[in-house]
Parts: sequence; structure tokens; C-alpha cells
Amino acid sequence: MNIHATTVPVRSCGNRYPTRDPAPGPGAAETVAVPEPRRTRPLLGAVFVAAEKNMVREVRHFTSSLLAFWGVAACDRESALLIVGELGANAAQYGGAELAVRLSLEGVTLRIDVRDCAPLPCARPSGFTARPAGECGRGLTIVDHLADHVETMTSGEGHMVRVDLRLTPPAPHGGR
Repeated sequence: MNIHATTVPVRSCGNRYPTRDPAPGPGAAETVAVPEPRRTRPLLGAVFVAAEKNMVREVRHFTSSLLAFWGVAACDRESALLIVGELGANAAQYGGAELAVRLSLEGVTLRIDVRDCAPLPCARPSGFTARPAGECGRGLTIVDHLADHVETMTSGEGHMVRVDLRLTPPAPHGGR
């Protein structure tokens, strides 16, 4: 295992962005040995549920628990939960019978895949009426704002939205 020294300003809440610059004065920083990150396989998790609005809450709970287990920072979990919630709600409302969410974490990139099994073309339910302007339609804008990359794919098996979210780098002491 390779070890390198990093200067870390001492703060009660930790420091997410260590520097290699010397400390400004005595007692203001300490040097700690931090193992270099290893290249490992990505962490994976998936959940498959009925594409119903009440199941989106379960998907969000699964996502929150898994990301906490993986050690993802709370602020990043909140962004991921907003993304999963918006995409899950869309899949439950417009998709077919099943909603699938796949999460993978590699380095500081969290990939979120949300898939439905809606037939092509996307059919609106019978009795569908347009909603007043401004009542909905902001979900994908929120996702686009939070994510670093958004890709939508459509096939005969349904729709999938893939989102990449860059996470906060871990603190040098291993905590988040």
C-alpha cells in the first residue's frame, strides 16, 4: 500500500479538500499519513418494484440506506434522493408495470439508472387531461441541474434514464 503525507487544516467539522501546502502557522495544521485510494470494482445495488407512485418512497428509502452504508456524504445523498425521486415518479406515472433502479459507485462518481418497461410509444393513460401550466414538468430540470451527465435511452423494452453524479471527495481521515 502506498502512503503519502497530506497537510490537513484542523477544523471541528473536518476538511473535505486537503491541501499539500504547508500550514500558515504552528498548531494550525497537522500532517497525517493517508493511504492512497485503491482502484477497486464499483459498488453496485439495485431494486425492482411495481411501477406505482407509492413504491417511489420505498425506492428512495432503499437508495438512502444503501448510500449511507457506502459512506456517501449526507449532502450527496440528498441530491441522489432528489434524482431518484423525480425519475422514479416519472417512471411510476408514465412507465409500464415495473420500475428498476440501479446504483453504482466508482471512485467519486455515482451512477443512477432508472428504468421502466413502458411500451413504445409512451402511451398516456385513458382519461388523461393536460394539467395547468406550472403544475408539473420541473422534475427533469431539477435532475439536469443536480447531475453532471444525463442520458435518456429508449428501446422496445422501455425507457431508461442514466445519471452521473460527482460526489464530494472523502475527507483524508476516511470520514465524510
